[in-house]
Amino acid sequence: MSTNPENPLERWVLLVDGAGSPFEQMARDRETSTLVRPGRKGILRVYRISGGATVGRTWAGTIPPEWDVSPESVAIRQTGGGAVLHGRDLCLSLFFSRDARPSGPGNWTLLYERLHAAFAEFLLWSGQPTTMELRCSPSTSANASPSKNTNGSFCFRESVRGDLMQNGAKVLGGALAVGRGGIVYQGSVQIPGQNPEVLSGLFEEWYCSIGCQRIDRALLVKEKAIGTDGSLCTG
Repeated sequence: MSTNPENPLERWVLLVDGAGSPFEQMARDRETSTLVRPGRKGILRVYRISGGATVGRTWAGTIPPEWDVSPESVAIRQTGGGAVLHGRDLCLSLFFSRDARPSGPGNWTLLYERLHAAFAEFLLWSGQPTTMELRCSPSTSANASPSKNTNGSFCFRESVRGDLMQNGAKVLGGALAVGRGGIVYQGSVQIPGQNPEVLSGLFEEWYCSIGCQRIDRALLVKEKAIGTDGSLCTG
């Protein structure tokens, strides 16, 4: 599918879905990721998970009993990161071909930060100012049980570089999966007291006005890579 390189709106497809179970939504993400091909449009999917939890593909922890989540309602994400409790959050998944990125070694930490900087513009636009975490090592909030085992971490109890913070608490975290042909980002926005349905509507409005250009700019800017391992602070 050919696209106009001068028009970001013609390089991306926005999918706004409703709520579903963790398994339904993760299956939808896996299905969507198969559509990524060189030269095709990127896909941004906005949706909600009605309950339960998701965990990163290499997560090896135990869901805390206070989450009141049965093992049957815990789904595995394509990406990494810790466990995320759903129900009051807005989920964002991005799928695009590696040829959409400038050529050269990939600096995935910078990509993560630039993408979250674009999402920070959305939150500010919707009346929710945030700051970006600058430390790469996990920072555990005071009201959470500390966890030194990153394989068993809980995404919103710990913040790492590139996550968005509000009043000392993490409100947006995500993770990347980088394949030979495509890149997948999966993130969760959790604003205390904010209705995720309202947030979804605001995001669609922002995206159609200026957001598409902001996301496009975040992904397409060429960066000088730092190191060669493609490492990423996952949260």
